[in-house]
Amino acid sequence: MKLKTSDWLIYGSAALSAILAVVFVYGYVENRIEDAKEHAQVKTVTVVEKPKLFSVVVANRDIYRGEKIDVDDLKVLSVPTDGVVVNGVITNPQDAVGHIAYQKIYAGEWLINKKIGTEKVKQQQSVEALLDKGERAIRIPVNADTGLLGILNPGDHVDVISVFQSTDDKRMISRTILQNIPVLSIGQVNRMKIQLQDGKESSSDDATNEKSVAQSMIAVEVNTKQAEQLALAMNVGAIHLMLRNPSDTDLVETQGVNLKVMEKGKGRPPKFKPKAKREVIEVMQGGDVQEVITR
Repeated sequence: MKLKTSDWLIYGSAALSAILAVVFVYGYVENRIEDAKEHAQVKTVTVVEKPKLFSVVVANRDIYRGEKIDVDDLKVLSVPTDGVVVNGVITNPQDAVGHIAYQKIYAGEWLINKKIGTEKVKQQQSVEALLDKGERAIRIPVNADTGLLGILNPGDHVDVISVFQSTDDKRMISRTILQNIPVLSIGQVNRMKIQLQDGKESSSDDATNEKSVAQSMIAVEVNTKQAEQLALAMNVGAIHLMLRNPSDTDLVETQGVNLKVMEKGKGRPPKFKPKAKREVIEVMQGGDVQEVITR
């Protein structure tokens, strides 16, 4: 059958409409995709490599200078290798157990070789490991009244006051004989057996017959001359300790005092002037009571 011109026009129009429809739909879909991409929330995932961990030994509590390090005083932390920038960090707790702390180590602080002794000590507490060449350790009996017992810690620095009789036995003298002396250790006197009135011995642990020894022994670091002065002071009179600020290392010139100086001396003026006395008047208004201060 031969197609007429009108048929060709119809078929051509239909094909052209189909092509235009496909182009329109394709363009519409592309626009929707581009719009969706612009408004879509893109999540960026950063992939990092797992860091290499390094074991370090840290203090589980405050460890004072001169104390023996026990296994309960330590714990192990794992930190990234990049965070370890200190040389000599201890990685195995057994390398520190039984050693002596040369410096005060705070809780959570990393242990390094320079802060502990190089050799283990067999005794409960080693003081000689802390002594420099030419220095000596001497023990002083102290109590809460004369020796700062209860507030004194190893590593503190103290001054020593000696109270003694003058050579002519006419007056008592108080004088500071040593200054800025480091404290090495503090140890309680061992409990001892006491003799009861009936002749029987009983341990001081007995609740009914306990006689506690309110006295401790502290070890201080001195040179030979200072040790001689301290030994003499302990034998001829009483000694008292004064605690120093760690940053205060200045030595103070003092001539000491005696009873005559104390009698003639004036009282120390107060740091703050007392406030003038003020009167308070209560004023009642309705059900409220107010206090008015008059100058």
